[in-house]
Parts: sequence; structure tokens; C-alpha cells
Amino acid sequence: MRKLPAAATVLATLPLLLGPAAVAKADVAVPPRIIGGTIHASDLTLGPGDSRTFFVTFDAEDDSGISRNDADAALIGPGGHDLRADPRPPGTDLCTPHSGNPKRSTCRFTFTVRADGRTLSNADAGLYRFNALVAANDWVPREDGGLITAAHLDSIRIRRKAQLTADAFPEPPRPGHPLGIVGRLTLADWDGGGYTGAPEGLPVKLLYKADSGSRYEYVADLATGRGGILAASTAPRPDGIWWLAHHGTDATPWIHSAADHVDMP
Repeated sequence: MRKLPAAATVLATLPLLLGPAAVAKADVAVPPRIIGGTIHASDLTLGPGDSRTFFVTFDAEDDSGISRNDADAALIGPGGHDLRADPRPPGTDLCTPHSGNPKRSTCRFTFTVRADGRTLSNADAGLYRFNALVAANDWVPREDGGLITAAHLDSIRIRRKAQLTADAFPEPPRPGHPLGIVGRLTLADWDGGGYTGAPEGLPVKLLYKADSGSRYEYVADLATGRGGILAASTAPRPDGIWWLAHHGTDATPWIHSAADHVDMP
């Protein structure tokens, strides 16, 4: 699948989109339009080496109808990283006219993403926006009209799978002394496999619930240190459970640690 041209290079790459120029002249007065697009997948969370396949669609229309295969789509993510659609299966069309309305078509593209350090590296985790390009049947290369692009039709977050630990110490706490909580947030290493410490500065909350109560309390706001390490100290409380929770970012998912039950002496 061709890479969707960036706005600054569209004119230079348009002749590559079509074969021999059509005889008919594009209808400049009524250009095609892209009506809307959808990514047919929820946000993705990928572990080391994981892959996922999903599809995207957009609707377009023109008085002359929409070309069946002169269309393109891309998902543009952090730093301009461009995820390209899978090759079109032989004998299929990218765009299919609507039944009873040949002026309008639905164009469909399949994407396969792999957390393998090539399709997706660690730096590529984040928000991806769906951009599209399509030509009308009467479009002629190097002439105005008959071709349209659209940006930000939909979006999806592609995140690195996470692990989070928490451990309270000492157990049991010493009377009159603070209780310590240590943990670590690690993320799937798409570049090398396994898991690696999260970047510094990711927000994590310390939570507590007493055995005798039903309410959960936010005790402190923390941030990951070097290697994803977390540490906090707090005044001891009645018997209850403690844990850590990261509420996620565009690049990391929501996750909480296993609960650590602490009994007071």
C-alpha cells in the first residue's frame, strides 16, 4: 500500500496514484468529498512481539462516482510515524459503491501492527490519527479537482503493555514509625523483548482501604523514578490493603498492582 502523502508532497506524488490518465476532465466545480471515517478497533495494548489486525473505513462521494482503487489511508502517530495499510488482496477493490447510490462508496483498509521493533518501536507508542485520500472517477492527474484528502477522521491509542508491583514494609509496622511502600512500573519492550523500566515522571497513585470500611482512599500522588521505581512512606493505618495504580497515558495503559494486606501489631 502506498504511503499517504504528507500535505507538502501531495502534488509531487499524485501521478503515482493512478495509471494512464483518463480521457474525461475532472469536474472542478463539484469535487469529491470524504464524508467520515472510522477505525474499527478499540485502543490496543501490546506486549512484546504482539500483533493485532483491524480495519478502517471511510465514505466518499462524487458526481462521477469514486474510483475503486485510487485511494489510500494511513495512521499517523508520535513523531509522524506512519503505519501503512496491508496490501490489497488480489481480486478485491479498496472502494465499493453503495447499493442504489453509485455516487457514494465505502473504502476499506486493513492494518496489521506488530510490536517487533520494526513496525512499532518503543518510541512509536501513543495516539494515532486516521488520514485518507481518494480520487473520483473523472480525476485526471495534474489537473485541479477530482482528488481529496482528509485528516483526523478518527483516532486510536496503541500502548505498551504494563506491569506494576507494590510491597509494604516493614510488616508488621513498628508502632510510631511510618509504613514504607515500594514498587516498580515496567513496560513492554517492543525493541528488545521482555519488559523494561518505565520512563521517569509517569504518574502513579498510592491507595488504601481499611478492612472495616468500604471506601478507597487516595493517599499520595507519586511519580516513577529511574527504571520505573516507586517509593513512598505514610503514617500507619488500621488493618487494610495498599496498592499502587497508574491511570495511563496515550502510550501506557491503566494498571494497578496486586493488593498488599498489612496487619497492625
